[in-house]
Amino acid sequence: MFRLICFLVISVFPVFSFAQISFLPFESKPLNTYLQSVGIADFNRDNRNDLAVMTGFSNNPEIDFKLLVYYQNQQRKFDSPIMYATVDNFQGSRDMVVHDLNADFYPDIVFIFQDSVGIIYNDQNGGFMPVVKMYSGVITSALAVGDLNHDGIPDIATTNGNEQFLTLFIGSANNTYSISHLPAPYNCGRDMEIADFNYDGLYDLAYIYAGLTGGFYITYQQTDGTFGTPQFFLPDVTEPLPTLPYSLGLGDLNADGKMDLVTSSPWNTPYCNLNLWFQGANGIPGQPQTRPAYDIPEPVEVTDINCDGKPEIMVLNGGWLKMTVYDGNPTGDYSSYHQIEIPYCTHYGAKGLAVEDLNGDGMKDVAIAGFREVVILYNNAPKSVFQPVSTHIYLSGVQTTVQSDTAFTIPASFTRTTIDTVDYVRLVRFDSLVTTQYWIEKIIHQDSVYLEEKTTCAGVLKDTIFSNYSYSEFSPAGIDTVLVFSKVDSFFLPRPTLTYSMYPNPGNGELFVKFSDNLYLNFHTVDLYASDGKRVGANTYQVIWPTASLLELDFKHLPADVYVLKFASEKISFTEKWVKVD
Repeated sequence: MFRLICFLVISVFPVFSFAQISFLPFESKPLNTYLQSVGIADFNRDNRNDLAVMTGFSNNPEIDFKLLVYYQNQQRKFDSPIMYATVDNFQGSRDMVVHDLNADFYPDIVFIFQDSVGIIYNDQNGGFMPVVKMYSGVITSALAVGDLNHDGIPDIATTNGNEQFLTLFIGSANNTYSISHLPAPYNCGRDMEIADFNYDGLYDLAYIYAGLTGGFYITYQQTDGTFGTPQFFLPDVTEPLPTLPYSLGLGDLNADGKMDLVTSSPWNTPYCNLNLWFQGANGIPGQPQTRPAYDIPEPVEVTDINCDGKPEIMVLNGGWLKMTVYDGNPTGDYSSYHQIEIPYCTHYGAKGLAVEDLNGDGMKDVAIAGFREVVILYNNAPKSVFQPVSTHIYLSGVQTTVQSDTAFTIPASFTRTTIDTVDYVRLVRFDSLVTTQYWIEKIIHQDSVYLEEKTTCAGVLKDTIFSNYSYSEFSPAGIDTVLVFSKVDSFFLPRPTLTYSMYPNPGNGELFVKFSDNLYLNFHTVDLYASDGKRVGANTYQVIWPTASLLELDFKHLPADVYVLKFASEKISFTEKWVKVD
């Protein structure tokens, strides 16, 4: 019996058109106090990102130790900040992380102060609730948020500078936390991150060690939910300078699907550098790759700011009026950087840099907690999300191998089609490869699909490979065998004018979604999840469109519970909580 196995052997010679790194001159929002950290999120869910700043101490009680939120108005301008009380305490960092902690789809704020963690829950009405305080340990010095026990609920981890343990606040479905501790060296702090550092699907802990031999530790999560012995990593810096890193940056630097690390060594030239820790087969290796840096590199963020699919490394340089940006292209080795002018600040907090789209143009902007001022840099690069990169691909053919070890190359034809739809709601590029050969078999197999999806800049990039082939067995006649290779790149961007309303909520099972524009016959998916996280419906229940803009859903067969409805289409996507009552 003969079996047909098809391989794609494609020689790719791309001709790149790279989006440049460019920002408009910085804008400043002066504040008469010291700033500690900054965050960007849509706090009032009006589809416009807002800006949050945590202040420290400057002997100005009116504004010291406050959360300031700059809400963005319909003109894409920031209103005067709304001030929220936090905790009046003179000691410790005020690092802040923005995260939805209670699954209500509104961003909350977690911060540290002296010996504790503070949580400021979003009140779902455009404001925030009073601070919830939880004791952590003497001199709480860094924090991170992530799922540390694989239950889908966010947890909080902190380092404690004068304790020999990390504190874990394990979240629950009722918004309470159980507290546990992990052994850690004395004097840990400054920065902490949660990510999968050994590609096993479990989240691990990385945190800076501020001892005499400064470096950082990684504590890997085990399959039973416990954490292993901390592993120490020593940055590569010019001796005899201390090796204490300033910040930890996270991102997939070499496009292998694994999380890598970047640490900054905050010295002056020629002793300053960045250390790139590329994840290997068994986690983060012990030896980094070094890159030159501008003077005093401090906080680090890794993100794609020019929509070329490759993350940039962004660094704030303390005391030097500079932000430096390492371009992921053209070489991808991060060997050089651009210098961006910013106002003076002696030193920045580890969470003093935030990168996200602030003005709704699809490109990521920068917010900085500077010296008595919030600094904003709007991205001025070409909007490559609307102008896709042109790439020329040359095909060497398709290699086909059979069980009898006969191998040959089939001539291939290659086509590319680009479709730009109205208002750039969806941008699609199709690449297809078609080959034909004659074969002697009779069993048919077809329709295998591979789908990869990742978020890049303002949209979702989907790469899909569709293949189908047929073959017959012991047939006296030859038939055509066709292999189709298709790559689909799609950017799904929100239509700013499209809105929706969902009613009744709570309801007895009949649910309506009213859209401000027609959606019927448009691609869409509907998924429903129960309170335990299980999907209880995925386009299998009754879906009716009474009109082209009204969706009717029938959930009468489901028990009373709190559900999450997820709707996605080419024009709009949303996630809403819905309560079913008897």
